[in-house]
Amino acid sequence: MGALLARAGNDVSLIARGEHLKAIQASGLRLKQDDAEFTVNVPATGNPAEIGPVDLVLYTVKTYHNAQAIPSIRPLLGPGTAVLTLQNGVECHLQLAAELGPGHAMPGAYWTASSIESPGVIASVGPAPRLSFGEEAGGTSRRAEAVRDALAAAGIEVELSPEPMQVIWSKFIVLCSVAGITSAARTRIRAFLQYPEGLELFTAAMREADEVGRAKGINLPEGLVESSVDFIRGFPDFQNSMHADFENGRPTELDALNGAVVRAGKETGIPTPVNEFIYAVLAPLKDGTPV
Repeated sequence: MGALLARAGNDVSLIARGEHLKAIQASGLRLKQDDAEFTVNVPATGNPAEIGPVDLVLYTVKTYHNAQAIPSIRPLLGPGTAVLTLQNGVECHLQLAAELGPGHAMPGAYWTASSIESPGVIASVGPAPRLSFGEEAGGTSRRAEAVRDALAAAGIEVELSPEPMQVIWSKFIVLCSVAGITSAARTRIRAFLQYPEGLELFTAAMREADEVGRAKGINLPEGLVESSVDFIRGFPDFQNSMHADFENGRPTELDALNGAVVRAGKETGIPTPVNEFIYAVLAPLKDGTPV
């Protein structure tokens, strides 16, 4: 998104670290897409204080970095700065608000197939990136409209949603179920769903997340679980990033995904036995294992 926004003429600064940061500082950020490839040369730093207040922060770190990353945002904040969080999970906007104060966080969901191909090089495949976001309280605002317009002009398919939490939970219900089950079963979702028992367990995991979301007051679409099952069964085979993280001994987002379902279940009194089991069997490795 930073590369696309910079190419569209916006004043963009990138925050990165390690070899990725060094490569961007030396040679710019290169974006490889199915039909295009380009490089942008923009300021990049590992220290947000070197940038100062901005209009918009795109907050996209893994959830397990929140304790360190959220406080580092403070130098970027002005009175009207929007912090658009596009992380996995359904609690991140609350964590941002708790640390940064009210009025900054805007919750959103992002769909893309991209990865760091090598330091300084991002590879993006498949459909154009898609994003849905909104003000936490719902409705719209001039700030949100300005963010939408800038993203759209950069070639990102974007929706300003009057109910962003509905969008986020609709994605979350599928994501946490796919991520947790494939990680626990050590197999991709296509192979898992070939077995009737697998399909039943996958549906049950989504139903638990759906029920706790509704109990928390989220206005979820009717038939969401059934339509999500059909969607995943018809989707090309893939490996979820949390599954890959477990396989490679990296820290994972288990706490933000299946852990969030378990916490919401305890809060609302909704039983979540499938997600509790997934969390329990994966918890010993959730913070990564030494290589």
